[in-house]
Amino acid sequence: MNRIRLLPENVANQIAAGEVVERPASVVKELVENALDAGANRIEIEAHHGGRSLIRVSDDGCGMSKDDALLSLERHATSKIATTEDIESIRTLGFRGEAIPSIAAVCRFHMITREHGAPVGTEINLSGGKLYDVKEIGAPAGTTIEVRSLFFNLPARRKFLRTPPTEMAHINHIVTLHALAHPQVSFWLKQDDHVVFDVAPCKDLLDRIRELYGGQLCAELLPVAHRASGVTVSGFVGKPGVSRADRSQQHTFVNGRPVDSKGINYALLEGYHTALMRGRYPVAFLFVEIDPGDVDVNIHPAKREVRFRNEQEVRAVIVEAVRRALEPTQVGAPKELRIEDRGSPILHSPSPIPHFPSSISHPPSPLSPPQQPTLIQRPAPSIQDRPVFSPQSSSPSPSGAAFGLRLLGVIGELYVIAESKEGLVLVDQHAAHERVLFEQMLQRNQNAPLPSQRLLMPETIEVDHRDAAFLRENIETLQHMGLGVSEFGERAFVIDSLPPFVRQGDFRQLFRNIVDELREAGRDAPRGRLSEDMVATTVCRHAVKAHDPLKPEEIARLLQDLERCDLPYTCPHGRPTMIQLSYTELEKKFGRKM
Repeated sequence: MNRIRLLPENVANQIAAGEVVERPASVVKELVENALDAGANRIEIEAHHGGRSLIRVSDDGCGMSKDDALLSLERHATSKIATTEDIESIRTLGFRGEAIPSIAAVCRFHMITREHGAPVGTEINLSGGKLYDVKEIGAPAGTTIEVRSLFFNLPARRKFLRTPPTEMAHINHIVTLHALAHPQVSFWLKQDDHVVFDVAPCKDLLDRIRELYGGQLCAELLPVAHRASGVTVSGFVGKPGVSRADRSQQHTFVNGRPVDSKGINYALLEGYHTALMRGRYPVAFLFVEIDPGDVDVNIHPAKREVRFRNEQEVRAVIVEAVRRALEPTQVGAPKELRIEDRGSPILHSPSPIPHFPSSISHPPSPLSPPQQPTLIQRPAPSIQDRPVFSPQSSSPSPSGAAFGLRLLGVIGELYVIAESKEGLVLVDQHAAHERVLFEQMLQRNQNAPLPSQRLLMPETIEVDHRDAAFLRENIETLQHMGLGVSEFGERAFVIDSLPPFVRQGDFRQLFRNIVDELREAGRDAPRGRLSEDMVATTVCRHAVKAHDPLKPEEIARLLQDLERCDLPYTCPHGRPTMIQLSYTELEKKFGRKM
């Protein structure tokens, strides 16, 4: 007797359904995508008991004839592709022809559909994938599909469903993603007896975001618009300081399709760079438009994953798009703090800077110009811990400060108080000095190799074959970072020197971290970026601290140096360097304005 045999059709359908229909939200996703491909202008979704007992999706799309409706229940029957060449250039959300039969195989399925102009519609009923009723019926143009008793014939799968509120949250997320991707379409979502949202067609994405998330979030977003190498990136990202503890508000789309892409996620973080605190994630509504032939969406039946033909190029365009959105002239710092023309004077104070208390005039000050080219004149760090470079400071003018601010004083021996056109500004002198030193040092490291210090006893690190091959290709980059690395056998490498500000006790883990970061960033990443953690730690130790007294001239010079930074509004760790209380906020706090 043969051991290999064909599976019965119902078993094969249930296996296929397991790939497409993971939970009730998967059903909603597939049906909403079919409605959008059908040209619907309004889509209504209703779910009961988290989608377990009922999911109903209605649309006013093109509808189907009786023959097409019956054929749609067959596996791999679709109107969206016809040849293998079509697979290489997918322009629709659905194309595999698996959704409807897979859904019908695991529920009690009811469909009503009518083409525009047809005198009658068609009603079809199935149970567990078996057809038992087809008839003509009066119906509005479009398609309505009801899915009842999901997984009634797969009790094991039904047992693993989460609570109704959890499953409803997944449905809400899926509908929200498609509502963002198609602002021109109206969406209506009802949970049991409660309407979750009913959004009308919008002219643009920002209006749809306002409908779904409120105007407060919209005020914290920056527009993204960039095109290069055949890739267009658009949408909105959060201002520096606007972040979440997870990726729940990080929405990415490729050619209008909601996707999960590690490459896009990494590019977002790289674009923010030091504008985010470690462990935080940006708020993003990012749309990538690319030639369909350069992206593969046929990786998994769920179609959430995509693969780019040239992922490094796409990532580079996204990184540049986000960076441009976060430029100081675009950044969501108050508009009166936006950098003016660097060649012209900046809003001089209407009156001289007030006299500071004599207690902050103790020499020598932490910002005094060093006699030798060192990071900063502080006695705490030892000579070998002190990076060498010349700060790009200019002689400050006490009569006016950078950013159009008028200096008022210092509180807590840490926070600089200043006045702008729009209100009160507080500057953290430590965070500001960190940013200045950080960018100066990175600029130096980008243009020349990091200095290195020979180890008294070289250390040997043994790696696996994969890491060994990777290290051989990137030894030059590691040496540029001040790591003296050379081969010492098939899978062994010798480290004989380190940057002078790296503690020798933890260099093995440091080395592994840098290698992992280099692999993740790719060969196109700026070399200076790969040593940023070391630089950020170093400048934190050397920057002025709380209780370090600064003279008015030194504060003015610090602000001028900060203004010259590429991203002056956050420190290297993502904390803000300055915050503002507008006159409107002050009036509300004093009860002058309700």
